[in-house]
Amino acid sequence: MNLQPLMKVLDVESHNVEALYRRAQAYMETTDLDLAELDVKKALELDNKNREVKSIQKTLKQLQVQCNKRDAKLYGNMFVRMRKETTVEVKVMFSDNF
Repeated sequence: MNLQPLMKVLDVESHNVEALYRRAQAYMETTDLDLAELDVKKALELDNKNREVKSIQKTLKQLQVQCNKRDAKLYGNMFVRMRKETTVEVKVMFSDNF
């Protein structure tokens, strides 16, 4: 989704709930979840009964949970690998000194 038209609309009408909703969708498609969250929150501040915005908020929360789990796994594996490499280096250092 092209963000330029949405940006132009929001430059003129920063309180346009529909444009905020559409931009949040576009951000979610590109996994810019923090930016999507900002737009969803602003849209809900303007119209807290909007069903579409509430629906996308649920979807956004699910995506955030998925990304957090993926990141935790990625970084967890990274640290396990680093720990193994450090252990091997320490063993080599000790065996060289003794």
